[in-house]
Amino acid sequence: MTQPAPASQPALQRPECLVVLGLMPPVTLEDVKQAYLVRARDAHPDRGGSQEEFVRVQQAFEEANEFVKFKANKLEWLASKIDAYSQQQEVVTETIERGGSVEMEETDWLRKSFGDDFGHVADKLVAVRLPNDRADDVFCILLGFRADSLKDLATLDLSGGTLTDEGLLQLKGLQNLRRLDLRGTRVGKLAGEIPGWFERLEFLGLPKGSLGMLARLAMPRRITLELGDA
Repeated sequence: MTQPAPASQPALQRPECLVVLGLMPPVTLEDVKQAYLVRARDAHPDRGGSQEEFVRVQQAFEEANEFVKFKANKLEWLASKIDAYSQQQEVVTETIERGGSVEMEETDWLRKSFGDDFGHVADKLVAVRLPNDRADDVFCILLGFRADSLKDLATLDLSGGTLTDEGLLQLKGLQNLRRLDLRGTRVGKLAGEIPGWFERLEFLGLPKGSLGMLARLAMPRRITLELGDA
């Protein structure tokens, strides 16, 4: 007779995103959605939770959706990621060639399924740092064109760059930014509109003189503001 698996075994096999949402495989997209609604309600700062936990639940929701789609049809899911990965790598290459650095976040459950050869296609570009004068409007245009493939980009450091308001406009599609450093750049009159573009923004660095007193007073409390050179 086959012995039942220990009660703790499934927890060891499921990815972290399902653990956060309190789900056990097999799961459907609807299961993920319902679990997220419950967890997000409890984790929201307005209900006694914290911003860190709320972000963690949101990230788990996104990863769990990918996990379910992957399990349903591995090849179809993999094909859908190839183009996004290629565009993401274009940004990585350009950043490094300009003297900057990037930070990637690995998807552990995918590597366990596919190995390193294919697991990297779901790696997330979470930070781009180009704090020098090569952070210009052209680089911002590249980021804007690739915004759909940069949905996990949380940190963007262009401090000391030469970008202007025209370059700043190109960044509006990076909806999940949490840290944006533009200190020492040539950004000017559009600086006050930035909080309205990025709902998750927690830190904003801006050049001196880019914000008037009223704009500074109107800055959302969730945002830590720093003015000056990088």
